[in-house]
Amino acid sequence: MLRKGINFLKGKSVSVATTVAIILTGLGITARPAKSAVLALSDNNSIAAFEPSFSNNPTNNGILFWTVDDVNQLFQNTFWYRVGSGGSEKSINSLNLIDLIQPSANQISATYAGTDFKIAIDYRLNGNANGSGISNLLENITIQNTGNTGSNPLDFHFFNYTDFDLNENSTEDTVTIGRGITTVSDSITLAKEVVTPANRYQLAPVFDILNSLEDDAPTTLTNFSGPLTGDTAYAFEWDFTLAPGESFSITANKSISRVPEPTMTPSLIGFSGLMLLCWLYLTQIRSKKRFRPESLQ
Repeated sequence: MLRKGINFLKGKSVSVATTVAIILTGLGITARPAKSAVLALSDNNSIAAFEPSFSNNPTNNGILFWTVDDVNQLFQNTFWYRVGSGGSEKSINSLNLIDLIQPSANQISATYAGTDFKIAIDYRLNGNANGSGISNLLENITIQNTGNTGSNPLDFHFFNYTDFDLNENSTEDTVTIGRGITTVSDSITLAKEVVTPANRYQLAPVFDILNSLEDDAPTTLTNFSGPLTGDTAYAFEWDFTLAPGESFSITANKSISRVPEPTMTPSLIGFSGLMLLCWLYLTQIRSKKRFRPESLQ
């Protein structure tokens, strides 16, 4: 059984602040090849952690958190793939990492290679002014068939899996999804993801999709769009065929902002309103969640 928490440092659960400190300690950002280890993207009021290598814990691959103004908003964002109509999906972190560079503090590029294909992902984190509650994470993904001329085309299936936990408390998140956009909101924060329109998509209670990606059968997302409220995750699926030398590109733009305040008349603004706002902030606590593979259920 795997506990849902920020537990990617040798399996030990640590706070966001401690994790950020560990990642940033001694991290000199230069235009150089980066080592295969947890890396930080940082810009203004925002920090994200990226794990490029493979972990047997499926919640410990990819983007592992995203803090905006010192509050974590994301539990995980990662990518899965399958070649062919049958068989199981695999995390792209299980592929051979052939290139990993960090040209600036807010950018990381990682390239993975499989049999006759490679997947390149470029991350760019754009923060905003301290206290603004605004941040943006842009991902550009390119999948290329590297087989020789005359090789068979690749029947490719690519998945983007995301689990937001707004304000470190997933119980109040309300989520909807479509072919090209997801919205996640609670009483304080709004998250959106806009992607290259996908063939399929799905919103589900947390770990349902991850269990499907982890089992031995091929996954086809259900197109359930929601809304759902509570601890949820979602995924997009792209299905395409690549001839030798061909490439397929995907963009994903995730954003964090504050929920717009409703228009209020002066008579409604008073002590009770202030008490309500205080209550909303004070009740944001970290949710403890567990991942149980279907094989253990």
